[in-house]
Amino acid sequence: MPACAEAQSALSLDALVQDVVANNPERQFYQRQIETAGIERQAAGRWADPEVVAEFGERKANDRATGGLLGEGQTYAVSIVQPIEFGGRIALRRAIAERQVELARVGLRQFEATLAARARTLGYGLFAADEKAAAARIVASRARTLAHVIVSRDPAGPAPTLEAAALQASAISAERTAAMADAEANSILYELNQLRAAPFPSRIRIIRPDMTLPDLPAPTMVAEKALANNFELKALRVQFEQQGLRVDLARKARLPVVTVGPYFDRARSDIRETNYGVRLSTTIPLWNAQAGQVAAEQGRQAQANATLIAAERKLMRDVYDQVAQYEAKRRALGQWEENTPARFAAAAEEADRNFRLGAIPIATYTQLQQAYIDATNAVLDTRREALDALLQLRALNAGDPLSR
Repeated sequence: MPACAEAQSALSLDALVQDVVANNPERQFYQRQIETAGIERQAAGRWADPEVVAEFGERKANDRATGGLLGEGQTYAVSIVQPIEFGGRIALRRAIAERQVELARVGLRQFEATLAARARTLGYGLFAADEKAAAARIVASRARTLAHVIVSRDPAGPAPTLEAAALQASAISAERTAAMADAEANSILYELNQLRAAPFPSRIRIIRPDMTLPDLPAPTMVAEKALANNFELKALRVQFEQQGLRVDLARKARLPVVTVGPYFDRARSDIRETNYGVRLSTTIPLWNAQAGQVAAEQGRQAQANATLIAAERKLMRDVYDQVAQYEAKRRALGQWEENTPARFAAAAEEADRNFRLGAIPIATYTQLQQAYIDATNAVLDTRREALDALLQLRALNAGDPLSR
């Protein structure tokens, strides 16, 4: 990390995840979707708006016997009718809207689970990058110090000068490793600050997380749980049910819509005439014009079913792949002692002390220093890859811990 960095706040992985999920600005979009779907559900259960019909014209009255004009004047009529739908179409539209609310809720839960997994992965990556940089800086500092000590002595032959050059080269390599780790940490930090809506210069430090990796059930059991709990599959199943309701609604569209309501009719020519009563109108589904809409909705239903089947197959593949990735990394970590980085750190420190005493050659010294860096990186990277696979499995299984 840069020396000019602000004071860092220390967070655990759990605290970081809570911070990211609570403050992520994109989460508000999914909450708004739930509110919008709720309003649409309320609107779907209402009747259609009443219709007002007004008519204006002229009226002439003629004598049937003589054909003479008896009188003429204006005429107008006003009616208010209410469309009434039969066949449970309002209930079907409300059921479709309720599925939309469920979809919005599933979308929010899926986003939160994915966001939590990403925050945990980034948090561990930030911790690992800091550990890599710290190990590399220790090695570089030792090499630089020893190089200065050797050069300041009275060189007896070319060996001290060559040893100093070798130490400086070792320091340069370690410093490059530290710089790469710093760059990785900064990139992770900026993404975390974006996810938690924090200022980009804000610095955080991750407290050493729990390093244990749990045992997983058999891949078939993990796949079965994922098929039952996966958010994406739940959303696709809801969409399939919703499309089935749309097919039923399209079939019901053939049932006529009845409009009923009062009317008032007044005319004036030779006399004033007033008519009022109840007006009733309806459609006659003679030509079956709704058949095309039914066929289109059935096609969308078949497409939704095919999408669901393909998503289930893809989920199964992803589960088996991530389980294999996790178990491979876990087996590799199981072959190494838990304190491998600490053991190599102690060996590197012992090599530094013995080299100063002239007990070991420079080749052994540089080899042990590089081994310390390589072992630290290998353990941290392997654990990060295993954790990433585990979090991917949890995200596929709706956040289930998946422990036996």
